[in-house]
Amino acid sequence: MSVVRIKDVAAHAGVSVATITRVINETGYVSAATREKVQQSIKELGYIPNPMASALKNNSTRIIGNVVPAIDINPFFTSVGASISHYAQEHDYRILTMATQGNARVETSLINDLIGRMVEGIIFTGDMLSKPENIQAVLNKGIPIIMIERPLDVYGVDKVLINDLEGSSLAARRFLASGHRRVGFIGVDRPNRVDINRYEGFRMTMARNGVVLRPRDHFRVEDYKAPLGYHAMKTLIGRYSHRADIPGAFFFASDILACGALQYLYEIGLRVPDDISVIGYDNTLSAMTAPPLSSIAFPIEEIGKTVMRLFLERREGGRTYAQSVELSPFFADRGSVRSL
Repeated sequence: MSVVRIKDVAAHAGVSVATITRVINETGYVSAATREKVQQSIKELGYIPNPMASALKNNSTRIIGNVVPAIDINPFFTSVGASISHYAQEHDYRILTMATQGNARVETSLINDLIGRMVEGIIFTGDMLSKPENIQAVLNKGIPIIMIERPLDVYGVDKVLINDLEGSSLAARRFLASGHRRVGFIGVDRPNRVDINRYEGFRMTMARNGVVLRPRDHFRVEDYKAPLGYHAMKTLIGRYSHRADIPGAFFFASDILACGALQYLYEIGLRVPDDISVIGYDNTLSAMTAPPLSSIAFPIEEIGKTVMRLFLERREGGRTYAQSVELSPFFADRGSVRSL
């Protein structure tokens, strides 16, 4: 089937292309009878206006790019993307999401693709692989950039951060309030602010309450993947000669790791929370596990709202300086911490 063009609609309706344009864009005068005739031709021919042609004419696509590491591994990216999309639509913008799959060359290619598509801003969620100078080159083109959770150190970008020190401290306080003094930790071994703070907030809060975490009760893996959570829990359990030696509670740096660990605990007959109390982090999968887990929840709706506010301030409000906004997580209680 051939593509219906605006000139085809004009010929079908017996009017000029300019008249079709006025009807579509709702600009200029068109009589009611002519407008109805044009709309009928559009319907009969199945004509769909070309948004890129309109963008070239008006210098505005109203499209914002969203670059994520993956959309099929961590539900966090999907949740945040949905929130941003919701608030973008309220302002007549659309979100175009692209996944790098952890490949630096792909990320660079996607950025160039978004520039070619004339996006009006680019959002980066999670880990980034690009060199800072590549990001700076985008900024130099006048395209606003917003980085979520794990930003690069690039001058001029807006940032939406999560207070992970506060989040992990919430987990520690819940364990302490429930009487737990021996708590294990499973996290990710990466030298960045997010992964460090998810442990340090927990450790410092326990220490301030007289509890020193034992090295043998910790395990760190290289990535946020459920099989690695399974492996970590199996390795930790294997360090103890008797079940009585196993910590009575575990804090996980993500729900994904907790899900993997739950599989192993199920295999060896340890129940949550009767035998082991558990708190996850990021609240992405914890409501769907068996049993459901308490988790440190991110303010997903607030992330989407903040991202769009920062974008609009730049794109439509004329703000020229960078802003950094830090949001606070909260405790989502699902009863997976037993009171001693």
